[in-house]
Amino acid sequence: MSKETENTEIVTIEMPCEIAAKLVIPSIRASIAYVLVNDFKLSKYTAARMLGLTPAAINNYISGKRGDRYMKILIEDERYLNKVKEAAKLILNFQGRSEKEIDDFMRKYQQAMCGICSEVNEVAHKHGCPYKH
Repeated sequence: MSKETENTEIVTIEMPCEIAAKLVIPSIRASIAYVLVNDFKLSKYTAARMLGLTPAAINNYISGKRGDRYMKILIEDERYLNKVKEAAKLILNFQGRSEKEIDDFMRKYQQAMCGICSEVNEVAHKHGCPYKH
């Protein structure tokens, strides 16, 4: 082993979306679950079914046991809360649609999620996240 190799620190590189998948997306999902149950008055079971989760997962999101890192920011700031509500409405409006409409829904839902994530990444950076979007 050369001296250069011995003294070289190994740095793990993660893309911003990898960080988002671990930290931001669970908070967005928790916020959507919160909105579906508290604002749109769905049962935890119904919200879980719509999100492809279990009622226990919904309970963990709502109680802050999972996805709580940025959830408070998302549900307390009107700018973010409105975007979370729009994503929740997309989910509500998609229910019962045909298979042909899946692509259109997924495109709109991805745009909504990416838009929220991009903004939360900026907020996360202000609160100590080392990754700037």
